[in-house]
Amino acid sequence: MALHGRRLPGVGCVGGAVRRGRAALLLASGSPAQEAGSMAGPGIRWRRAAAWLLLIAAATALGRAGWSPLRLLPGMGRPGGLPGRVAPDVWVGPVPVGGWSRERVSEWLEELAHAVHMPPEDARPDPAQRAVIPGVAGLTLDVDASLQAILRAPPGSRVDLQFRAVPPQKDLDDFPGQPVYHGHRRKQAVAFLVNVAWGEEHLPAMLAALEAHGVRVTFFPVGRWAEAHAGLVAEMVRRGHEVGSHGYSDALELEDQPVDGVLADLRRGVEAVARAAGLDPSAVRFYSTHRGVRTAAVERAAQEAGVRLVYWSLDTVDWMKPPPALMARRIVAAAQPGDLILMHPTPGTVEALPAMIEGLHRRGLVVVPLGQLLAPLPVDDPCQRPAEPAGPVLAGDRVRPPFAAFVRGGWRPPPEGGPRSPAR
Repeated sequence: MALHGRRLPGVGCVGGAVRRGRAALLLASGSPAQEAGSMAGPGIRWRRAAAWLLLIAAATALGRAGWSPLRLLPGMGRPGGLPGRVAPDVWVGPVPVGGWSRERVSEWLEELAHAVHMPPEDARPDPAQRAVIPGVAGLTLDVDASLQAILRAPPGSRVDLQFRAVPPQKDLDDFPGQPVYHGHRRKQAVAFLVNVAWGEEHLPAMLAALEAHGVRVTFFPVGRWAEAHAGLVAEMVRRGHEVGSHGYSDALELEDQPVDGVLADLRRGVEAVARAAGLDPSAVRFYSTHRGVRTAAVERAAQEAGVRLVYWSLDTVDWMKPPPALMARRIVAAAQPGDLILMHPTPGTVEALPAMIEGLHRRGLVVVPLGQLLAPLPVDDPCQRPAEPAGPVLAGDRVRPPFAAFVRGGWRPPPEGGPRSPAR
């Protein structure tokens, strides 16, 4: 019995009987004015006693008939505060569950929970790159929350199953100083890393192209460039993009620098970017070196500065000025889940962005900021997709992936009829 947005069967009749009974009692006892005028008469006590007897008899009869006044309240009147059966024409993904009993839905969800459970994976060393691979959260079906959502769904509605994210035991914080080259391969997402030391004349067009496609990226401005173009850095952040550090001076030869030299340049660059962006320096969490230089001094400096050293797994080589169409095709064809894609603000990159983004989306890869890609919580994965792309979780850390992931994963809805028919 659905209790949301529907009148309970028989409530109108029962309510009418109660109202008519009350009216009859009022008529039998006289109007309030008449009653007030006869307070001294002994007959009033008998009329009141008769009224109470009639009310008690009516309540007893309704109780024996199985009706409770709690049924007038949504979700009440049954054990657990839930209806005993799904409303008509309710769907969960491709499965029509309308009319299913509460017991059938519960058993179906328990079976489904085993079929779609995805365990978390811890962050772990990447021996090939001498780096770290980020961890990723798992997902488990929240049977209780899903049961409530299905049983409380109004007729003709579609219901999202409710999931809980299960965080890994180890994440990037357990590997300080270790660089990253890519995100977890289970995430159907990539990140654009835009190193900025020049090309400010192309940044407004780049920002407009990204905005038109609803894409957020991570910019790595050089510190002294950020000081000279603070307005552009602030505009990056205003539009929802992430900013990291590309050091302070692109003229510094990092290969020849000791730890102190790298650290001084890095900290100055972080402070310059944060100041231009209007952020606290702690919000600048990532460091991309010039030309991808990697030395023991660079790694030690990044660790001491408390930033994550970031490299890339796919390069647009836009600085070589390839044809924009070729650049887009190459990136779309080569991209893998979790890739970090390097680019710069060049006219060719700006022209290639629409085809690149659309091609990646056709392959099921969304573009997200670096911090979102490296975070362990789910990010727009067909098996781990939150309801809102900008946020990894919903209230109570529940996420709602599309039902297609279950079917693709080998799960099939139970057959109609048999031991789990709606008539059960």
